[in-house]
Amino acid sequence: MEDLPAELLLHIFQFIPIRDYLSLSLVCKNFYHVIQSDWIWQLHCSKQYNQDIDCWTNINSYQDLYRKVLHRYGPLLGLWYRNIDPYGGLACIKIENNAIVCNEYVLRQNERTLETSNEFDIIRRCLFKITLSHDGDGVFIKLHSFSFLPDHNRTGNVIILRKDENQFVTEFQLKYVLKDDLASSLIAFSQFPYGGRYRQWFLEENPYFDDVDNITRFLLVKKLQANLRTLESTSYMRLTGLSRHCITDNIPLCCGIYSGSYGAHGVEILHLYVEDNILIGRKLSGDPNVPAGNVSIRAFLDRPTVDTSSPESHIIKNDRKLYPFSIPADYSHRSRGIPTHYYLGFDGEGQIASDGYVDSKFIPGLFVVFDKDTFGFLWMERLKSFILFRALNENDLFLGHAGISWE
Repeated sequence: MEDLPAELLLHIFQFIPIRDYLSLSLVCKNFYHVIQSDWIWQLHCSKQYNQDIDCWTNINSYQDLYRKVLHRYGPLLGLWYRNIDPYGGLACIKIENNAIVCNEYVLRQNERTLETSNEFDIIRRCLFKITLSHDGDGVFIKLHSFSFLPDHNRTGNVIILRKDENQFVTEFQLKYVLKDDLASSLIAFSQFPYGGRYRQWFLEENPYFDDVDNITRFLLVKKLQANLRTLESTSYMRLTGLSRHCITDNIPLCCGIYSGSYGAHGVEILHLYVEDNILIGRKLSGDPNVPAGNVSIRAFLDRPTVDTSSPESHIIKNDRKLYPFSIPADYSHRSRGIPTHYYLGFDGEGQIASDGYVDSKFIPGLFVVFDKDTFGFLWMERLKSFILFRALNENDLFLGHAGISWE
């Protein structure tokens, strides 16, 4: 095999795990030269990450690109749950503009827009970037999540915490290098919580921050405090089991990621999925009452509700019967553009709790399916409120640009 032509060896080696390349290069000079060929590294960069060397500055070869950047940090690409108690968060790591970039999705309600416009704004807040040094010899991880920290000191380290049986990274930790800056920021924040250098963060969370009520402002301050405290060390867990498949052939609603307005707590994000014939909405972003990571709502698919309206009020759409829908007069909500008809309803439960996740319990509710991308939930008894949830699709999350797709 040592005497095989280089072209044939290149073809063979592309199917061999890269972790075995070092051993292969020690077999003979022919193997060594083949392993050092930039063609085989170009193949891995393109096949695994769809990367071209022309898109990167300070990189002279595909081997450098793979070994210095993609080999270590490429496995981080994907959607992640940001573990910040109690708020959580949804983040996406992708390759963008000569760097590996982690963006957090911040959803804000458009309280002052027309009925025909989108109900939510989605902005991407850069949390950190992994870039090469100017000479191309080193890799830097620069934190961007808090622009008020000293620019030259905002560096961090990525620590891999867990991999699955296929060596796929499922959890990592981002550690901030200089703690003094963090301490000074916490002190400054306690003295000037609405001060100039924090103003941009508040406006990203709520563009109407200057005019919001005291309760909303207080909740935003608590959220910033929680983010500051976890800046020293933040863990990220990979989101798995994401799907945009319909629940069943008879239920025209897709699983996936949804958003809805939780009153003064703002817009929150749910992961909707089916488990043991129960439709579960688990929070990816949460609040001090019901934190992220916990179930917010659930619907029992074996307990459909019975429509009691008159037959004349039904309509037919896509060969399905739709029933009239209206929110009871004594129920509160902050949703606009609520559909007037629905396909199906199911008995459900919604979780409520006091501040600090105290006295948590599930109360009866009604889960309402409007279409494949929209559902609503009525909290009955104590809350008497309604939330409209809309799906976040690949375009909303810019997943196509990240090379990420639903399962």
